[in-house]
Amino acid sequence: MFPKQSVWLIRISLIYFLAGSSLGALLMLNKAYVLSPEIWKFLPLHFTILIWGFFIPLIMGTAYWMFPKYLSIHPRGSIWQAWWMVYSYNLGLVLYMITKFLIPIESLALMGKFLMFLGLVTFMKLAWARVISYNI
Repeated sequence: MFPKQSVWLIRISLIYFLAGSSLGALLMLNKAYVLSPEIWKFLPLHFTILIWGFFIPLIMGTAYWMFPKYLSIHPRGSIWQAWWMVYSYNLGLVLYMITKFLIPIESLALMGKFLMFLGLVTFMKLAWARVISYNI
């Protein structure tokens, strides 16, 4: 069965894909028909949305679903840690993008990066335990 955490990670990544692709289309449209030179300041946001908002959660959601399962009652590990992975990563990414591109408060950007880091570490913990001990 497809875990809910994977479903939500993939859904959110597809929302980021739409946002990043729309921003990219706007940038390419500006390249063909000069709308405003100010639009190019959104290029780093475009990269951030597509790499950190689309690729990484898509990989995390797919890997969380496909890695070998435990032979126990909780086949993918702790449920609350999996939800923590989803929430902390996405909250950290949104906080980072808001503080980096809209409201420049460096301490909140650092907190966003830290939440993303915690989400990634939680994912690695959940995945690594399933890779090295298949029979538990």
